Amino acid sequence: MFHKIAEVKALRGFLLWVVFRDGAETLYDVSTLFDKIPAFRDFENIPGLFNQVKTDAGGYGVSWNDDLDLDAEELRANGTLLKEAVELSPGCACPTCGQMLRRKSEAQKTASRANLARRKSKGGRPVNPDSKRQRALKKKNAFIIPRRVHP
Repeated sequence: MFHKIAEVKALRGFLLWVVFRDGAETLYDVSTLFDKIPAFRDFENIPGLFNQVKTDAGGYGVSWNDDLDLDAEELRANGTLLKEAVELSPGCACPTCGQMLRRKSEAQKTASRANLARRKSKGGRPVNPDSKRQRALKKKNAFIIPRRVHP
C-alpha cells in the first residue's frame, strides 16, 4: 500500500515530523542516514538546508533539493509512530480533505450482488415497452422486409 504525505515539518536535531493522509504521524531521525548515505551530511555543512524540506508532488515523499529526498514508505516504516492511522468507516468525513466517504458496508455489498444477480439486464435505464418511442420502433421494424441471400 502506498502511504501519502499530507504535511512535513523540520524539527531540531535533524528530526522530521510527518503527517500522512490517513491521519498517522511519525517522527523520523534523518541523522541515522549520515553514515549510510554521505549526501545527507550536507545538512551539517550547509546551514538552513534541512529546514527547506517540502512534500513532493502527489505526497509520495519529501525532498530538499534535486539530490536529497526520502520516500514516504521509508518515513512510515522506519519512523517512530506518534499517532495511529484513523480507521474510516462509511458515512464519515475524511480528516484530511473533509470529503464524505461513500464506501459500502459488507451488508450493502452482499445486497448489491444479490440484486445484480436477479436483474435481467446489467445496466442502463429500464425500458418501458408501452412508451411512445418503443411503439414507434415496433411499427418501424414491422415494415422491414428481410433480404434473401441467393446461394
